[in-house]
Amino acid sequence: MTTYSFPNITPSSTEWELITNTKTFRSPLTNAVQTATRKGSLWRVSMRFNNLDGDDRAVMQAFLVKLNGQEHRFTLADDSYTMRGSGGGTPLVNGGSQTGSAIVLDGATASVTNWLRAGDYLSFGGQLFMSTSDVNSDGSGNVTAYIAPPIRTSPADNTAVDISAPVTGTFMLANNPGWNNQPGIFSSFTLEAVEDVLAT
Repeated sequence: MTTYSFPNITPSSTEWELITNTKTFRSPLTNAVQTATRKGSLWRVSMRFNNLDGDDRAVMQAFLVKLNGQEHRFTLADDSYTMRGSGGGTPLVNGGSQTGSAIVLDGATASVTNWLRAGDYLSFGGQLFMSTSDVNSDGSGNVTAYIAPPIRTSPADNTAVDISAPVTGTFMLANNPGWNNQPGIFSSFTLEAVEDVLAT
């Protein structure tokens, strides 16, 4: 398995979805509902590329064929993303074995208000996350970022954290790729991809 970079071709439209790994259980006696949350939540994205021609058409076709279905992986970013936070520094994971919906970092620029804003992306260990609240860095450059989805694989201490757009995750095709052709040698593509839950 090889991980490739997605071609630098802007989609006509995208649809992002966080597929949560939660289950609800309803009591047949009282109708009370309990919810269980488990690891394995992941991002799913649908991308539409309308009327590609020339180099873009050929590059996209070759890329999809090269992936060989679900054999290979690719890094992908939300093309509509604009970072709202100030960021800064060289953020690293501060301490190994972290799990859950928060990650402690160091190496950020010190004393920055709104170092990350709610809706900003960050990634580490091949996993893509979204900040769920505004967070500041302290006087030593430490940050506790609250994120979704929950961490699937605990990163090692000092793992690099990417916050600069484009922030990428590791994805795989959700189905076999194809495209349709129109007169004039135009092709349109609809791709569905899911985050690789085993990416590290």
